[in-house]
Amino acid sequence: FTEPSPVLDLKAEYVGVTSVNLTWTVSDAASDSYTYRIEVANGTSVRNVMSSFTRAEITELIPGTMYNFTVFAVANDSETEGEGVSIILYTKPSPVLDLKAEYVGVTSVNLTWTVSDAASNSYTYRIEVVNGTSVRNLTSSVNKIEITELIPGTMYNFTVFAVANDSETEGEGVSIILYTKPSPVLDLKAEYVGTDKVNLTWVMNDTASDSYTYRIEVMNITSIRNLTSSVTRVEITELIPGTMYIFTVFAVASVSQMEGEGVSRILYT
Repeated sequence: FTEPSPVLDLKAEYVGVTSVNLTWTVSDAASDSYTYRIEVANGTSVRNVMSSFTRAEITELIPGTMYNFTVFAVANDSETEGEGVSIILYTKPSPVLDLKAEYVGVTSVNLTWTVSDAASNSYTYRIEVVNGTSVRNLTSSVNKIEITELIPGTMYNFTVFAVANDSETEGEGVSIILYTKPSPVLDLKAEYVGTDKVNLTWVMNDTASDSYTYRIEVMNITSIRNLTSSVTRVEITELIPGTMYIFTVFAVASVSQMEGEGVSRILYT
């Protein structure tokens, strides 16, 4: 038997986490009688897969790992092989696990996650930060990141992708939706102090403040109560004459109920 010609147009139709689908073509007149040997090489291990068609699904691969796939056409004697044709591919990394926020602040968020892939020491991570119409991407070489320059009191969708050592092959993204905290209120002051009531006002400059409400904590030595306002002022009644009160105002993001840091004023009725 003469050697078959090398296969043509070897390519991956699908690359997954633990499997790859390869296809190729042959132009030899005798190709109807060919079988194909696919050599699957990964660093230390080599195995062979046989196919009687011009395609093969290679399974049981290691996630996020480089493989060299070499396809040989085999003549009808099951011995005479053509020259091999190779393609180098990385399998996709597995999705990251246990994505969570370790800290949520006014303009920053700290995210952490885990990975269990054997090849994860070589991974980097792409973090997609989406807010409405704005999208930006950050990169981390470890399984945590501090994301800064966020807008206070705003919803963000953070998606983390593990990236293999070729800096191109990405795993499926894993997402978490979080709201940043509102900023503290500004310029908290009493517009009126009476015998049994106080009028407070404050300022809020956050872009998202149209959706905020405000919690006002009213505290004296013996009692604490909470009031709510949808505007940047409140009238607090039913106070005890001649008594010291601590009034603390918190901005609250309406959808998430995430509260900003409180700002306090001490006043006597």
